[in-house]
Amino acid sequence: MYLLKVGFTLLRARDQRRFLQRSRIDIIACVLENSDNSSRKTRLIYRCNLSLSQFNMYADCLIEGELLKKYLTQNGTEIFETTEKGKKFLNDYEKIRKILEKMRLQPKEIMAMKSQTT
Repeated sequence: MYLLKVGFTLLRARDQRRFLQRSRIDIIACVLENSDNSSRKTRLIYRCNLSLSQFNMYADCLIEGELLKKYLTQNGTEIFETTEKGKKFLNDYEKIRKILEKMRLQPKEIMAMKSQTT
């Protein structure tokens, strides 16, 4: 298993690819994947490697889009949870990611398809 040191964090080989060149959709998926019914803001910031301002921007958009739900516990702690709409987004995101990954693994076949069409 290969490890990459980023700041003070060591990433596993499978996580390196996702961290090095993340798109906005990758960040959204990370927030949603890590939001269960006990996820606090700090946990999500660390797990998704975001600053507080970045997290607040994404959280606001996700809450507005009804992909993420925020509620307060009795002691005033903010808890984040992925909604059903957010879970559907993650399911679709994973399907698309797998298709794109498969395409990257087979460049010769893609080139052959391109040459056949021209």
